[in-house]
Amino acid sequence: MKKLILGVVLGLISTGSFAQKKFSEGTITYKVEWQPAPQMQQMAAMFPTELTVYFKGDSTATVSKSSFSNTNNILNPKTEYQRLLIDVPMRNKKFSVILTPDDVEQMKEFGPEFKVSPTTETKTVNGYNAQKYTISEKKSGKTFDSWFTKDVDVSANSLTQFFDKAFGFPLEFQSFQSGMGVKATVKEIKEGKVPAGIFSATKDYEEITFAQLVAMMGGGKR
Repeated sequence: MKKLILGVVLGLISTGSFAQKKFSEGTITYKVEWQPAPQMQQMAAMFPTELTVYFKGDSTATVSKSSFSNTNNILNPKTEYQRLLIDVPMRNKKFSVILTPDDVEQMKEFGPEFKVSPTTETKTVNGYNAQKYTISEKKSGKTFDSWFTKDVDVSANSLTQFFDKAFGFPLEFQSFQSGMGVKATVKEIKEGKVPAGIFSATKDYEEITFAQLVAMMGGGKR
């Protein structure tokens, strides 16, 4: 009988230790290191060293603030809704771009193609149990290590959307933000209310198309 009771107690302890925590609303703070194209190296010092992600349910807003612009990348994977808000204070301009399905397909041409391979190596990252994965990016041929945890369940944001959720939640990884490479590390995941209106645009934003945005940035058709 004592062995049976001991087994039940140990089982409960084990279950509690590995229970996944689901976050329904809150913020994620990332430490980021940007990997800009050669022609943008001189501007690298102006890029933010932190990104904040606000999440509620399936919606996320990845907010980036720098000396020349503020952006909010809004994403809801379940509804396939994507919206980019760009605030350029020095030009007194604010733009809102709602991506169409065709726009999303076009962006995939420039997005990463990851091949993820698990390893047996583990470590603790900010209190979360993490497993190391080796990731190869097919287009560039680059390989890097990333750490994923299954301790938490958080909706995908613009940084983590490229990874299959089956691997867990990325804690240390390389990804892309606004078309630029970035190395990201989770500093904190915190529950709490998100700011009102964080997933929408105010009336002072000018609605433009993705094609107009590309043209403004000096891009063009391939």
